[in-house]
Amino acid sequence: MDYRDATEAESRRVLEAAQKQIGKGYMEIQQCTGLVCLAVRTVNIYFPTNGPVSYIAANPGLRLLAANEAPRAGDIMVWRGNHMGIYDPNPPAQVGQTRVDRTYTVLSARGTPGGAHNAGVSYGLPAWFNPKPPAFMRVRVPA
Repeated sequence: MDYRDATEAESRRVLEAAQKQIGKGYMEIQQCTGLVCLAVRTVNIYFPTNGPVSYIAANPGLRLLAANEAPRAGDIMVWRGNHMGIYDPNPPAQVGQTRVDRTYTVLSARGTPGGAHNAGVSYGLPAWFNPKPPAFMRVRVPA
């Protein structure tokens, strides 16, 4: 199957689909990969929701951005080798009933299975990426 990079409008649909999940629990959304998988389905890309981050990142439905490419809203961010989310360079001040700190740029499902820390689907801080910067991946759609 041939793929092409998602248009800006398609990437925006990915982000909007993820924003609709804000407030859902970490396990309800099936972890960080579940959020990404659910969001990319809006542009006809299908990953297993419980697949490891490395498997999803290697899928032809995603393309690693080159160093000279700027990420855009709806791109997928992967960091620490085991977490992913959706990039939003201009997050809203509020989504539904949730107030968002506008310096937060990644929408992700945060928590641990059965753990006490379960922020669920929410915006997060760029500091999550330390000590390494995230990898940005462009969503690709069937041509």
